[in-house]
Amino acid sequence: MVETIYIILTSEGFTAMKATIIEKKVTLWVNKRVLTNQQLEALKQSNTTIHLLPDHIDADNEKSVLTALKYVEQQSQQAEIFVEYI
Repeated sequence: MVETIYIILTSEGFTAMKATIIEKKVTLWVNKRVLTNQQLEALKQSNTTIHLLPDHIDADNEKSVLTALKYVEQQSQQAEIFVEYI
């Protein structure tokens, strides 16, 4: 089975994709400090798998975003990965 992963880098990106993330039960990779404790708890209660990116990724820096994508690809097997671009 192919896993679906969303890489979310900003609070705005999470707000835009929250319903889809919960509805589709995707795996979420997110920048540290993007989600509030309340948002983290809601995602955990919806059985969403959450991973924090090891380093802060600047959503405006394409090279930084590609580094995050490469890292997530290395951590996953057979995944379809969607990256936030705002």
